[in-house]
Amino acid sequence: MMEEEGKLIKKSLWLFEYNRGDSALYLQQFYAVDEDDVRRQIEEFIRQADFPVYWERLRHLPGGFTIGYSSLKGTIYERPDGSLIEESEVTETRAPAEAASTPLELTAPTPQGTEIHSPPLSESRPETALNPRSEEAPG
Repeated sequence: MMEEEGKLIKKSLWLFEYNRGDSALYLQQFYAVDEDDVRRQIEEFIRQADFPVYWERLRHLPGGFTIGYSSLKGTIYERPDGSLIEESEVTETRAPAEAASTPLELTAPTPQGTEIHSPPLSESRPETALNPRSEEAPG
């Protein structure tokens, strides 16, 4: 789901948790426009994997994720040519009316068909490995 030519494509962080038939849990990061987009990426990941992949959970983390000394950005911006830009560059190019507007509230569907309401972007906080806030996805 790409936006029209010349516009930035906003993608948010998704973590796919899976196992390989052993006792370990593996994480694979994806940045996607929406849940359909991330599911297509996961299908491709599974198809290309040279090991068994057993679905555990899919987490939508628009506020980012931190584990140990590493952090993953919650949101990235992609140009139509596939190159990425920093959020500071996006903020500089926003119109004053946009900057003054109320932050958007994000929702994500759950497997049960309900929606998870995440905090407005200005209130979004990174998730840590010790503080998971996600729903399980069907496998």
